[in-house]
Amino acid sequence: MELAYLTTTGKVRLQNEDTVLLVGDEKQGLAVVADGMGGHAAGEKASAIVHQVFADAYADMPSRPAELSSWIEQQVQEANSKILQYSKTENLAVVGTTMACVCWSDELLVIGHVGDSRVYAIEEGQLKQLTDDHSYVNMLKQLGELSEEEVENHPRRNVITRSIGSNELVDVDVQVRDAPDYEIVLVCSDGLTDEVPYEVIQQLLQEDAPLEQIVERLVFEANERGGADNITVAAIRFKERKRG
Repeated sequence: MELAYLTTTGKVRLQNEDTVLLVGDEKQGLAVVADGMGGHAAGEKASAIVHQVFADAYADMPSRPAELSSWIEQQVQEANSKILQYSKTENLAVVGTTMACVCWSDELLVIGHVGDSRVYAIEEGQLKQLTDDHSYVNMLKQLGELSEEEVENHPRRNVITRSIGSNELVDVDVQVRDAPDYEIVLVCSDGLTDEVPYEVIQQLLQEDAPLEQIVERLVFEANERGGADNITVAAIRFKERKRG
């Protein structure tokens, strides 16, 4: 197993409002990416709260899927309460963060997400998106009102419909999958996927190279193509690529 992550401000933003947590080994582990929003460092604080809540709780992370699902929801609600309190104390109108996480244990993955940070996996040589964006354009796409091409070019493509810190309760999507099905799992903020095409991400994740180099290359490609947002990538290689 290999673990690798990288986060960067990008070429346009003045501060990095993303956070990343990646810990664990072959038996059990956790990856969390959060992408904060809100002016005057509010987004940075919101994503940092998510990071801290999950980091503090990791030592007590359960191993059974049903318990893991509840554990993810508990950490999200805890982070949500802390962000709401911060927003109230600082008298901030807009503050919040997305979150995408992967817990692995006993050859199972438990995935949770809020917003448009994503989880991908390489399965039998193909890149698959395992999460479904909580975004305005994805909602229109599901209603049949936008095509995939229209989604990618829509002026409101970065408007999200769920976030941590926007309501008293957060609706978290949680799913359980078999880890042995996947060679590599990727957790990322939209700073990667807004810049780097699906095909390029798939190609890079299948390169015969150390995972750390692949992660660095993904971030490099996002910066080369504009780097308009903060860029955060966390990757877990569960098994070596099958060779023909």
